[in-house]
Amino acid sequence: MRLAATAVIAPPGRRPVRSDRAPDMNNDVSIAIETSCRNGGVALGRGGELLGVARFDAHGRAASQLITTLDELLTGWDLRPADVRQIYVSVGPGSFTGVRVGVTVARTLAQAVVDVQCVAVPSHLVVADRAAKLQWANLAVVMDAGDGRIYVAQYARCDGRIVLASQPTVVEPGDWLASAPRPILLTGEGLGYYELSGDGVELADSAVRLPDAEILWHVGRRLANAGDFTEYHSLLPIYARPPEAVRLWQRSRQAEGETVK
Repeated sequence: MRLAATAVIAPPGRRPVRSDRAPDMNNDVSIAIETSCRNGGVALGRGGELLGVARFDAHGRAASQLITTLDELLTGWDLRPADVRQIYVSVGPGSFTGVRVGVTVARTLAQAVVDVQCVAVPSHLVVADRAAKLQWANLAVVMDAGDGRIYVAQYARCDGRIVLASQPTVVEPGDWLASAPRPILLTGEGLGYYELSGDGVELADSAVRLPDAEILWHVGRRLANAGDFTEYHSLLPIYARPPEAVRLWQRSRQAEGETVK
């Protein structure tokens, strides 16, 4: 079965495709789906080995590019969608359209193939992992949240691992920077929109500020080994801000004097 736009979802009344192999973490085929930023990509692995990575520009036509790229990558290794046992998908925050596309493809593929396990990977965790080998005492991934605010996820090191130091938050840039711990390394696509500088503040190189399919695969594999799976019907995008339609509705209600939560 080739992965095509009409072949991902099992037709009504049809049973999903069953794999002919029992689950085996040491030999399972896994894919990572990255569409949360313009640097789209798909990574393919078997067991603990990364087999290949295919990248594409997800700025436009993300859905068709993702499906085509994934199909070509699987075919190149003589694999089918039915061979996939684990899906690691970047769930945002990031591009509204891109994140929805990645999550939708992951969900529908998991519906079509029985026993597929899904791992929801926050985009900021992938960006943080790109800074794993850099020297820092405190790390913050900064993303644009719109309306002059930023989405910030702060990280620390614990027993050689990168862990969240606090829950991600949406805040005014100046307010957050004034209370941020020092010294601190900043990374993330938000640095391209906001001027965040000061004593004890260092900026990561622009080359490592965006999520990447290869890093996503490694992070997803690590979470899978820890048993951090999400049921496919519970895969949901993480948004730094409400969708534009919701924001416009909130503004209209506020303009009429209503309290909007």
